[in-house]
Amino acid sequence: MTSTFPAREQAFEAKFAHDEEHRFLVKARRDKLFGAWAADRLHLPENEKQALAGAVLKVLDGRGHDDALIALIDKTLRDHGQIVPTNELGAALGRCFDEAEKQISGSPHFSG
Repeated sequence: MTSTFPAREQAFEAKFAHDEEHRFLVKARRDKLFGAWAADRLHLPENEKQALAGAVLKVLDGRGHDDALIALIDKTLRDHGQIVPTNELGAALGRCFDEAEKQISGSPHFSG
């Protein structure tokens, strides 16, 4: 019985690491999709799309990440003359999350 506890603990740690990696990948993909959504909405040329993608990736993870990401996209849209309500930006971010979850969960690395 003593040997089952370390095995269970190791399995829990492996699942935790897998879940954290999954969360990170989904969030990174979501952010990238959100930047692409804004770039497509603005019909940006490729060089500006790449610049926006780089700016999105520089938004620090952690507390307030989503708000900072929405603020960055809001500013980008406003700078190009588009005013989008915050709730619409939040909804777009949510749709990007759903798509990112599908893409990451469907990848061979995370299936099964």
